[in-house]
Amino acid sequence: MNDAELPSAPADDTGALRLGFTRGTAPSKWAKRWERAGGDPLELVPVETAFGRKAEAQGVDVMLERTRAGERPEGSSEPDRSRHAMLLYTEAVALVVPADHELAESSEISVGDLELVPLLDHPDHFPQWPAARSWEDPSWMPTGVKAALELVATGAGAILLPLPLARHLSDKRAHAVLPVTGEPELAGSGIWASWDVDRDAADVQQLVGIMRGRTARSSRPAAAAADGWTGANGRKPAKQARPKPAAKKAGPKPGSRGAQLAAAKEKAERAKALRRAEKKRKRR
Repeated sequence: MNDAELPSAPADDTGALRLGFTRGTAPSKWAKRWERAGGDPLELVPVETAFGRKAEAQGVDVMLERTRAGERPEGSSEPDRSRHAMLLYTEAVALVVPADHELAESSEISVGDLELVPLLDHPDHFPQWPAARSWEDPSWMPTGVKAALELVATGAGAILLPLPLARHLSDKRAHAVLPVTGEPELAGSGIWASWDVDRDAADVQQLVGIMRGRTARSSRPAAAAADGWTGANGRKPAKQARPKPAAKKAGPKPGSRGAQLAAAKEKAERAKALRRAEKKRKRR
């Protein structure tokens, strides 16, 4: 079953303000802030889709949704805008490999080392990312994220995904998730709060204001700053915290003979790992 076939959210019969959220997001922090602000009951509604809203979000007052790099939520662009949209943060990118892969024990992978791993193409592979291998027969391409993860588990290759989504959907027994670090930084997906223009009432503005960091002393309407928003206090939306690289051990002095030998050894080990991975793939 692909993402588009997943069941839709149930209809609302409680009268509570409803906050929908896509896979891999964390709405609980917004719910706690809302509770501390003394808001009316807030209902959290999981929406079974990785990107966008689709039909699952019907009846939701505010939606936490994920978009591909450089895109906006559907309906939030001019000239026919029907929704307000506010960018909350940008997600980091991760590489997902089989649990028995040579790199599975690593804590992260650098952008430059992605060339060591065959990347499988899938519908949610961003065009801004390193090119994935094209399928000889287009019908072989997985139909969604879950199908792509199933292929990874067989040892067919690896895939790139937003880090929170990869951690949320992967199976620890079948996959290893490696945050991608280094430069140039890969374009990340965006997490937005969006809501219908016709639903821009005081309760929705209060919730959106809390999500953008407004306190009880603030008075600026949320909708007025939503589209083209740059963040609380005029700052750009913060990127999701990325894992800090492990502290490097003291090594030989740069340019010394020891440094040259260490670099050569590292290069040889990387080449050896790549050859093992290729042999393993061919045997399968």
